[in-house]
Amino acid sequence: MSFFVAFTVVNFVGVLVLLGLMLFVEYTKLDELESYFSKNEKVCRHKRFWKRNRRIDRFHRMGLMIDILSTPKAFLKAGLVTEAELASVPLALKRWVLWPYRVACVWFVASCVWYIWFHGWPEWI
Repeated sequence: MSFFVAFTVVNFVGVLVLLGLMLFVEYTKLDELESYFSKNEKVCRHKRFWKRNRRIDRFHRMGLMIDILSTPKAFLKAGLVTEAELASVPLALKRWVLWPYRVACVWFVASCVWYIWFHGWPEWI
């Protein structure tokens, strides 16, 4: 087995694991995470707009939570969250929420490497 085939298999299996993790977090951890921001105006407004429990609704609600947890200083500076709300979220829950999406960024880079490896370097570069 060549290194390219092994890289392809690992990349493909990795994306399936990553999608499974993202779905798991959206369906099991989102409600718990939103409970820590139950009195936050922005989170409540976002939850009211995306109120149905469809996949797209959970995706957008999770997106706001990821934004808040990944760049808390910007949200604190804008006055959209308080330090008490951020401090109330347990570290384990923050990890469950942030790590799948950080790993997705690494997977995206690996997929770009795979594409260049498979198709060759583009001539326009």
